[in-house]
Formats: sequence, structure tokens, C-alpha cells
Amino acid sequence: MTSHKINLCWILTVLMLSSCGKDPDLGTSPSSSVYDVRISPLTNLIVGIGNTISFSATPVDSSNQPLTVGIEWSVLNPTIVSIDGNGVVTSLKTGTTPIIAKAGNQEATALVEVWDAPPLDTYTSGETYQGRNGYVEYIPGDLPLILSAPHGGNICPDEIVDRTYGSIGSCSSTGSDTNTDPLTRTVRNAFLQATGRAPHIIILKLARPKLDANRDVTEAAQGNLFAKNTWSEYHGFIDVAKDTISKEFGFGLYMDMHGHGHSVPRIELGYLLSKTDLQTINLDLTYMINKSSVKRLASVSGIDFTDLIRGPQSIGGLLEQLGIRAVPSDPDPAPVGDEKFFSGGYSTRRHGSRDGGLIDGIQFEHHFTGLRDMPSSRLLYANVLVQVLRTFLDVHYGWSIPAS
Repeated sequence: MTSHKINLCWILTVLMLSSCGKDPDLGTSPSSSVYDVRISPLTNLIVGIGNTISFSATPVDSSNQPLTVGIEWSVLNPTIVSIDGNGVVTSLKTGTTPIIAKAGNQEATALVEVWDAPPLDTYTSGETYQGRNGYVEYIPGDLPLILSAPHGGNICPDEIVDRTYGSIGSCSSTGSDTNTDPLTRTVRNAFLQATGRAPHIIILKLARPKLDANRDVTEAAQGNLFAKNTWSEYHGFIDVAKDTISKEFGFGLYMDMHGHGHSVPRIELGYLLSKTDLQTINLDLTYMINKSSVKRLASVSGIDFTDLIRGPQSIGGLLEQLGIRAVPSDPDPAPVGDEKFFSGGYSTRRHGSRDGGLIDGIQFEHHFTGLRDMPSSRLLYANVLVQVLRTFLDVHYGWSIPAS
């Protein structure tokens, strides 16, 4: 009996000594040592309902060393997104809400936005459709023509950091592309006045430091989620217009509307043919046709490729006949010497017929004075372009705009 009593006392003494002087509130446990919680990313975007993204969070001590502490995730508005114990967020409806990562007595927040474009079975001609935050605008038409303006916008939101490489431009000026937005709208209105019908138009309203839609997405958006979404919306609207026209007409013409500041005051027409290509006397070569953005039209127009590009019935030739200088055309077949020339960019390659499809493409580079500088200039040019395109559609596609 004595032996058992001694052992019991010894055990009790050891237990008392092991807890002696240990205050559970003195901050020696990992959770009470949390000085801060670092959450990443601070903002995120989910496009579409039912899609997921992941957040991560790292608890750190006062020396900025990571701690092995569990994270408790929550969301302020659980009707917009849900979040699991691993920081995986699932979208539920359009909206924006903070999510919270808590460790110990510290927490951090980040914003998540859900954007789900309104479901539209069909687009109505003349109605205006916008992407997220109105960064892109699409007005469907009822002609086999599409006009896009990628560089005339001036919206500079803080949520999109400025691009750091490529052609960046300025938020305070649209530079050489000044007034390409109103010019595109004026052409649409001129068609309505003359024919009662309108082309499809797509306008990017973001300034070029935030997004350059005439580039592949890597250079265009440079990793920013909001810019990438806008790029997808912009080209998505063009794809919608192409699909609509292809089904209704079986052909179409896409025109990418730009402005240039080159020394020669003339319209430059980009068919993806370089300055050197155009300086060739005979363009009727297979490789020339295959690299062009009007490859499909070249196979069905019934005239030589050289004449299609710069003959009297080409876009340039028809513009020249109505008093507007253009290259290539029969009076001005190619840039010479050190004259600068835009041959066409990403959008012309993507949306023209070089790589297939029923839609041909041309990049229009407009000089400023007399075409884009004033409302009266834009209207005069728009009326000329309406005449040119009506003739071009008739001659090369065998289609005349019906009477309204």
C-alpha cells in the first residue's frame, strides 16, 4: 500500500510541474503567434456560373516567416460565390464580394468578381450590347459587313495595370487613332441613311495602355485578368458577327478601322501583303494569294488577284475614283522608298480568310485631315465609303444591297 501511494504522489507531482508556469495566453502556440495573413491574389475574376478559381493564404510571424497554421476561409456574400476549406471559390451569380482568410486572431480579405454575360439566343440588329463594365460595345447589323475599332478608346480603369511592352500609347490621348470610334459609328449611320441597313460594328472603349486588342492575348492584355476578359469579349463579338453573316449570306467583309500618322495623306489598305509584296509587278502568285486576308474572295471573284488588290474595281481603285487617295490602288500601286505602310495586324489575320472561313478582311488605316478630324469630314468620307462598298459587294460578291 505504501508503494502505491508514493507512485501516485510522484505522478501527480510530475503533472503539476509540467504545467507549472505555462500560461496558454502568452503567445507560444502557433495560432497566437500569427502576426499577419498574406492572401493571393488580392482580386480575381470568374467568368461564367459554376466555374472555379483558387486563392491561397499564408500566415506569417512578426519576422515574416511562414507558420504552419490552418486557414479558415469564409465569404461575405455567400449568394455570389461559395468557398471550400482549400480556398477554392465557385461562382454562383454575377456580383462582387470579399472573401476572408483567417488564421489565429488575424485575417486578410480579397475581392472576387463573378461576371456572367446575359444569355442571348439571338442578337437584334440595331440594339447595343456591352461587355463587362461597358469596355466593349457591339451593335449588330443586317449587312454582310463588319467594322471594328480597337484603338479609339479612352477608358483607363485602375483595375487594369498599364501594359509594359509593345505599343502602349497614353491614357490622355488616342494618338494616331484619334476619332476612329466616331468614324466607325458615322459609317454605320451613313449606311442607314443611304440604304436603311447597317453593318455590324464592334468598338473597344478601353485605352491602349490597358488593352491592345489588335495583338494576341499575351501582348494585348499582359496577364491582367480583366484585360484578358475584355479581349475575349471584343473578339467574341466579332466572331458572333462573322457567324451571323456566314449563316445569312455565305460571305462577308471584315474591316478593321485604324488611323495612321504617316507622312503621306492617304488610306493604307492592309491585305497582309507587305510593302515589298506590293512592289512586285505581278501579284498573281499562289503564295501571295495564300498569305492574303482576302484569300477566299480571290478564289471566287473572277478577276486576277492583282486587279482585286489594286485594280480599278479594288477598294483602293474605287476610293481613288471618288477623290480619296489610297494605296494599293491603280494610281498608287505600292509604297515606295522609305514610305511607311501598315499591311494588317492580328485582327486581320484572325478574322480574315487567310486561314479559312467565309469572311474576308482588310485593315483600313486612315490619315487624319479630311477623314477623321471633324464631324463634317467624317460624314463626307463615310458617304464615299458607302458608295465604294456597295460597288465592291456588287462587283466581287455579286450581291447588291436590296432597297429598304
